[in-house]
Amino acid sequence: MLELKLLQQVLTLARHRSFARAAEALELTQPALSRSVANLEAALGERLFDRTRHGVEPTAFGQMLLARARPLLDGAADLERDFLLMRGLQIGQLRVGAGPYAAELSVGRAAGRLLARHPQLSVDVVTDDLRTLIEQLLQRKLDLAVVELSLVEDETAIATEALPLHAAAFFCRAGHPLAALAAPTLDQVLAYPFVGTRLPPRVNPGFLQVARAGRIDADTGDYLPPVKVDSLQLAKEVVLHSDAVGAAPLALLAGEMKARRLCPLPLQADWLHTRYGFAYLRERQLSPAAQSFMAVLREVEAGLVQLAAGLMPATAKPL
Repeated sequence: MLELKLLQQVLTLARHRSFARAAEALELTQPALSRSVANLEAALGERLFDRTRHGVEPTAFGQMLLARARPLLDGAADLERDFLLMRGLQIGQLRVGAGPYAAELSVGRAAGRLLARHPQLSVDVVTDDLRTLIEQLLQRKLDLAVVELSLVEDETAIATEALPLHAAAFFCRAGHPLAALAAPTLDQVLAYPFVGTRLPPRVNPGFLQVARAGRIDADTGDYLPPVKVDSLQLAKEVVLHSDAVGAAPLALLAGEMKARRLCPLPLQADWLHTRYGFAYLRERQLSPAAQSFMAVLREVEAGLVQLAAGLMPATAKPL
């Protein structure tokens, strides 16, 4: 009943006080404008304008409509503008959840690149326990999450997209006794304290077999290292200042390796790799900001694959 174009016509008529002048301003014929106003009056059941020999004058009902019409038209114009701006990422909000590996490997870097291209965006990156992030996603508190995919395989409400696998390696500090060995054995490596974050159940068979330390979380099935930390940066700090050893994707060690502070150990395992990816609600449309973030993160991930290719020691041998 109250179409925006009719409100615009009523406002124009009130401003010009003449059907002829208002119709010209609206690029309508005078009969067409007269019919529109008459149809609106009939639908509302009240006369909106008095037709006098001096022109048209709004009635009391017309004045009430005019007072309400301008804010409605302004709001509609603002809404249309915001849609255009959001499509162009000139405004918008993005809330992303990321597990520890993804956060430190690529999510932070991708968020930075996104903001460099679209500085008006509001971006909130949340790092937390993987299961907490999945719950927040299901509660619509997150637009998108980058999490271990094995944890959401049975969630029918969640759609996923895998990101590249990143092989991990055991590492120690420069000057560590292991760093002087050309081909340390697994027993030699694990004679030292092992430090890391909690790891998903998919790695349990392999890790328990090789680490021979740590335990399984009875509530989640996660593997808990004997020295547990909440981030890979903390694990690196522990290793840098002790004889502990850790395991991390090679790309995450690149800086310390270049500075000759950390040394990757030449041991490989098929199961020792990341397996994270995008997770989002299947029936919820992704915003332009979320779609752009995903595109940027794919770029970052592709770069990490290239970076890691040259970092594994040539003498690496399988466990």
